[in-house]
Amino acid sequence: MSAPDAVGRPTARTAETAFRAAGRRVAVIGTALAAACLAAGAASGGRALAGAAWGAGAGLVLTVITAVALLVPWQRFPLMAPAGVMLSFAAKIAVMVAVVLLAGPHRAGFSRPWFLVSLALILIVVTIVEVVALARGRALTVESQGEAGPAPPRPANVR
Repeated sequence: MSAPDAVGRPTARTAETAFRAAGRRVAVIGTALAAACLAAGAASGGRALAGAAWGAGAGLVLTVITAVALLVPWQRFPLMAPAGVMLSFAAKIAVMVAVVLLAGPHRAGFSRPWFLVSLALILIVVTIVEVVALARGRALTVESQGEAGPAPPRPANVR
């Protein structure tokens, strides 16, 4: 919900403001989770640290891609906005392919459960934060007839 104005009603936020706020939240939460996963892996040491480092690193890169996609002012480039979503998706796929290819030869050196849990935790929480921030960022506002003036006349052929 948006912040209330002087009268107590919520003010309408622009889409740009809502997306920028969501981008900042995603970046902060994703970075904090990556640091927490890395710290937990370091506390366990050995292969757990290596697994957490791979998972937290991949999660952090995916978080950065999401945050950048949310922070770009797409209203300035309306024809590129649909392409931006697809570029973000393609970049995430490329990151996951790179992680599989790069981590494959080293998989004996790290704990797979630590890798999967770190990566899954970051992806799930960041996705939830993104969805909730975007859902709360744009509130539907309806004006009553008294505030908006009389309703426009309806055409005769509309039921």
